[in-house]
Amino acid sequence: MHNLIADGPRVRFQADGEAVARRRWSLSHLTMALGGSAVVLASGGLAAGIAHGLRIGDPFGQGGRMLGAALVQAPTTWTPAGIAMLLFGLLPRLTALAWAALVAFVLLGQLGELLQLDDWVRDLSPFAHVPRTLGGPMDLGPLLWLGIVTAALLLAGMATFQRRDVRGG
Repeated sequence: MHNLIADGPRVRFQADGEAVARRRWSLSHLTMALGGSAVVLASGGLAAGIAHGLRIGDPFGQGGRMLGAALVQAPTTWTPAGIAMLLFGLLPRLTALAWAALVAFVLLGQLGELLQLDDWVRDLSPFAHVPRTLGGPMDLGPLLWLGIVTAALLLAGMATFQRRDVRGG
């Protein structure tokens, strides 16, 4: 962020002076954040599924099954990216708070039950809303709501970034 200078609806990079539309610049970063997390989830799920499948004699079946189970978590990983985009658009100096939100979400999801936190507190984490995909029917409702909330965060962040002044440093 320190190498950007406002140029109307564009941002200009100090190093080479190239002007890029703010929307394009934002989308390039969001593509890496959202796409990268999906690739990591897909790779891990597929690898775990194939490894388990080789053990039981069904690598393709288990690979696909675990791939789907891993990708169902993608919307929960995208929510912190939406928070980061919103902070970047509204309060760029506080963008690092998105990491604090991610840590809080993970702690609530992993330790909430152990610490006997109330359900409403654990439900603050998007990770609490991942439907169980293995061994039963899947409820897509929570994923739909997470997708809507995340899309709203991303769009609001992009809209506020379009309007704010960018100061070079």
